[in-house]
Amino acid sequence: MGPTPETCGELLRPLRALMGLKQVALQRSLQIADQVPYAAAGLLTELVHRGECRVSDLAHHRIVDASVVSRQVTRLEQAGLITRRPDPADRRVSLLRATADGDQVVAELERKKQEWISEALVGWDDAQVRELARLLGDAMSDIRRHTIDDGDLSGSEMGEGTR
Repeated sequence: MGPTPETCGELLRPLRALMGLKQVALQRSLQIADQVPYAAAGLLTELVHRGECRVSDLAHHRIVDASVVSRQVTRLEQAGLITRRPDPADRRVSLLRATADGDQVVAELERKKQEWISEALVGWDDAQVRELARLLGDAMSDIRRHTIDDGDLSGSEMGEGTR
């Protein structure tokens, strides 16, 4: 049957706050990586974790318009953090891949975000953090599946789930 809409409404406030904190974490981590344009850091991270893919695949996964991704790709390419090559299956499109420098920048960004969260959750133990990560991952996977499978792309960008 699932939860009631009212119960799910209780989830919206902390989710909005969490999304806002994502921006704070990203801004703090970018203080160490001046070569990454702010708007493109999330895309670079996505590309590192997903591996080589098309612009359209990134846009679909991040639930944004391809033109947004294209602008960020240009910036990342100019910074030497990604490369593109023709897709052998369709030479009209390109496949994107993070460079070694891009991988290194993302590793540093992730390390800084991990340290920041660790300091913020100093009163939590590893089991609590793992349980929260599991629950959020499961919820985001279900929400993403419902959003993408139903073709409702009117929502804002969502994080990747773990299921």
